[in-house]
Amino acid sequence: MKLVRKELSEDCWELILNRLAIDDFNYLQSPSLVCKLFLSITDRLRLKLGVSNRLFYSDNCEGLFRALQRFTNLKEFELRVPFFGDKADVNYPIRRITSPLLDLQSIYLTCLLLKTFLKLGSTMKNLKILRCCLLECLRNHHLVAIADALPWLEELDIHFSCYYWSTEWDSNSRSAKYLITDAGIEVMSRKLRGLRKIDITGQVGCSDRSLIALSSNCVLLNEIRCGLCKVTEHGICFVLRHSRNLICFKVGSCYSSPDNSFTFENSMIYATSLRDLALDPHGNYDQLICSIATAGIQLEKIVLYDDSGLSLHGLSTFLCACPSLTHLMLGSIKILTDNYMRDLCRYLPNLVSITIDGCSNLTTATFFILAKECPVLSEIEMPHINLHVEDDFDMDLERNYRIRSLDLSCARVNNKFLKKVGVVCPNLQTLDVSGLYRLTEGIEDILKCCSQMKHLTVDRTREIVILLEQFKTRCIKIEHHLNLEERI
Repeated sequence: MKLVRKELSEDCWELILNRLAIDDFNYLQSPSLVCKLFLSITDRLRLKLGVSNRLFYSDNCEGLFRALQRFTNLKEFELRVPFFGDKADVNYPIRRITSPLLDLQSIYLTCLLLKTFLKLGSTMKNLKILRCCLLECLRNHHLVAIADALPWLEELDIHFSCYYWSTEWDSNSRSAKYLITDAGIEVMSRKLRGLRKIDITGQVGCSDRSLIALSSNCVLLNEIRCGLCKVTEHGICFVLRHSRNLICFKVGSCYSSPDNSFTFENSMIYATSLRDLALDPHGNYDQLICSIATAGIQLEKIVLYDDSGLSLHGLSTFLCACPSLTHLMLGSIKILTDNYMRDLCRYLPNLVSITIDGCSNLTTATFFILAKECPVLSEIEMPHINLHVEDDFDMDLERNYRIRSLDLSCARVNNKFLKKVGVVCPNLQTLDVSGLYRLTEGIEDILKCCSQMKHLTVDRTREIVILLEQFKTRCIKIEHHLNLEERI
């Protein structure tokens, strides 16, 4: 009897290849070379392309050219941290992505030429998102060139790594010509009236003037990130009053203002759309969070960093008034204890994600409290958490089947604790245990208990490599934070 071979349908192959693209679009590169059917499917699926450093060099430029020819439906293009050599052609990727065959909506650049923006503006009328991050050479005239060439931009990210700038720079000194300053932001804001999101984090030449200009000229803004800028309570409150569409406001530390007409108490009532806030008001935390509670703002995400001016009563009052919180970050809140965290959990019925870092009076007992008391919690980050010498884990432990992600990097724990983690969180899919390379027994226990593990971050040692061999059939994506194999 002759066997009839049946081919999988195109829909089935699309489902299979789409699974490859979930973690990384680069996994579609090889299948696209197999046959025309796979090329057609991967072309539909691949919407993002990241350029590696080697493609800047003359001998490898054609690799980028072929990739751009193969994937014609790209919407995002990333050109990250190139390390240029003598033969590097930094203009080549720009020339290629400005091809009329591409219709990009988002571009990430880490090299900068004024001509770049002219080319982008002339060919990419649907470009909505531009990220020019970590650029040491970004100046006011570049910012104006961006606004002139791309007046339809909706998202602009020019955040600057604090690694590059010096605190000695002053926007009023000669060094201002090497910075993005208020003057550049003011001109840019008048030209980009449709801007919805902007990130100027680390631009130390920007102050309240920048916030006022953005809030006044870009009325559609729903996200502002301006950490490490020289902003005060006055500029922040101006934004709260005038940016009625503001959803996300990431400020970080801010300075007090002598102007008593603009305060958190009389400004927060205008920020009715605010859902995501990161703000360190230097000694006025109770004033800030109580103004949020009084205004009835239903925050979903908040970062509380440093307990200067924060009281336990103020924190309880705030959390009680914001049952809508889904994401909470607590950093260096030394007034917190395990027992107090147990009390706070009753105000967190909708908490999905929590990060606890630098809270020196909290121990690993808090982990089990969170797992037991927060019914919908799925992500926990507790790097650097301490195992108290008296912790014996005799407390009632309950399994939490919702917890999917856990970060215990550099935690001071033992194998016994890690084994309990595996028992309590059987459905873990993502785990970071970097810095715990000596606890191979505990890591092994977690992997045995958590059959759905997909991502594991761990330091590479000989013991860890041997351990992971027994789990190689589980298709766990391993990321090595540090390679310590030769040092131990």
